[in-house]
Formats: sequence, structure tokens, C-alpha cells
Amino acid sequence: MENKGKNESATDVRDELKGMASGVKDEIAETADEAKAKGVDHMAGVGRAVHGAADELGRELPQAAGYIHSVADRLESASSALRERSVEDVVSSFNNFARRQPAAAFAGSVLAGFAISRFLKSSAPRPESRR
Repeated sequence: MENKGKNESATDVRDELKGMASGVKDEIAETADEAKAKGVDHMAGVGRAVHGAADELGRELPQAAGYIHSVADRLESASSALRERSVEDVVSSFNNFARRQPAAAFAGSVLAGFAISRFLKSSAPRPESRR
């Protein structure tokens, strides 16, 4: 009889832990989706800014402006593609790419980390200077 109570308690604890893990997983997925949406919006904004820079440059160097517009178009199409995909799909695609091209994946990760750190630095509130 006492053994049955222990088994029920262990089952209850296991079920509770599964519920907690599921809740944490849902929160992580929601946070990742929000971060992805912000990143995609920022990427689209960069694409628009690059188009603007290309327009300015186009007055003096029309051929170079064409290449820059092409880069901006690719940024915008990449942001659209990312917007339509889930975080799980993006992670899975990156993992597959990393298995095929580990050096390129490492270099891309380093560049992405650098870009994210620059973005976070530039968007962080600046402390007021003391006088």
C-alpha cells in the first residue's frame, strides 16, 4: 500500500515537472518569435535605408547604385522570407547549413554576433553625463 502512494507521488511530481517544462518552452518560443519579428523589422528598415543611400549615390555613380539597390532588394526579400518562417524552421535550416558548411556557419555567427552587439549598443539608453 505504501509503495502505491510513492508511485502516485512520483507520477504527480513527474507530471508537474512536464507541465512546468512545457510552460517554459512556450515562453522561450514566444520570446524567440518576438525577437525574430524585431530583427526582421530592423532588417527591412536597413533595406529601406540602403535603397535611400543608393538613390543618393545614383546621381553620381548610377552603376554602383544599381548594385546597391540589388543588395537592398535581397535584404528585403530575406526579411520577408524570415517573417513567414517559424523560429524552429530557421534554427533547423541553420543547423543543416552548419553541418554542410561549418566554417561559413562559424563566420556568419561571428558576424551576426557583432551586428547584434552593435545594434544593442546603439539602441541602449545613454546615461546622462554629469556636469
